[in-house]
Amino acid sequence: MNNKLTAIRTFLLVTETGSFSAAARQTGMKQSAVSQQIASLEDELGVVLLHRTTRAMALTAQGEHYRREMQPLLAAMEEVENQLKPEEQQWQGKVHLQLPSGVGQLFLAPLLALQKATPGLNLTLSLDDRMADLVSEGVDVALRLSGKAPEIHAAKMLTRIETALVASPDFAHVTSLNELLLQPHIRFSGLAQDQPLTLISTQESIAVNVNTVMRANTSEALLQALLAGIGIGGMQLPLAVKALQSGALIRVLPEYRLPDRYLYAVFPDARFIPVRVRRIVALLEDLAKNLPVITNTGV
Repeated sequence: MNNKLTAIRTFLLVTETGSFSAAARQTGMKQSAVSQQIASLEDELGVVLLHRTTRAMALTAQGEHYRREMQPLLAAMEEVENQLKPEEQQWQGKVHLQLPSGVGQLFLAPLLALQKATPGLNLTLSLDDRMADLVSEGVDVALRLSGKAPEIHAAKMLTRIETALVASPDFAHVTSLNELLLQPHIRFSGLAQDQPLTLISTQESIAVNVNTVMRANTSEALLQALLAGIGIGGMQLPLAVKALQSGALIRVLPEYRLPDRYLYAVFPDARFIPVRVRRIVALLEDLAKNLPVITNTGV
């Protein structure tokens, strides 16, 4: 039984690292020993898990199925064993966390403090606005901004994020929707060039065609463009607080805002979420509920 568990762990490590040699380096075994463990596992199962050539390896269909089903089972077993350890040791292990490039910056300092305080924790932080494939990329939890909960993966809503129209003080003269349409706009590059801008107020929701002069794929780039006075654009309020407080940015048509978005913690597999991942999500939820905001009437 122990030999089989060792072989399963080795198989999963090979699929994670992408090669027999990388798995051998991580375990301290010879590459031939790694290959022998996989061969023995295949003999016992009666299937080929991996196609091997002198230059590469690839999972077979049976191998992918076995990897997908065994990974959470083995992780669950290891987590049960982990829970028997003293509390400080329960943080030990890898956690791959994907964060939006903008809002994610606001969580960096607490996460770095957590890493420093818990040496047994091995954090991998990815600040990325794209929708990563959580399973294939080995992401344990991703924070995502969306108007609704993801349909594919399990998710926990952490907080609501308000997005306002902001610009440099050069655009203080814009006081009506008609004037807004005449101004240059900055928008996220994930949106189509001609996609209407949706604005909501307490009384209505409208779609307006704006003159998009610049697009960018990160919140930081959009913020810098707004500060540079290139145009008007939507910005998540937690990211614009300092600039609004200093007067470097102003709210444009403060009676309107972009549709609300929600910050979700998204998990690749709801059947098993390690304790250390749950604790990190609890920390992020507390932080999210205390993100700086500015109301329509001021700070």
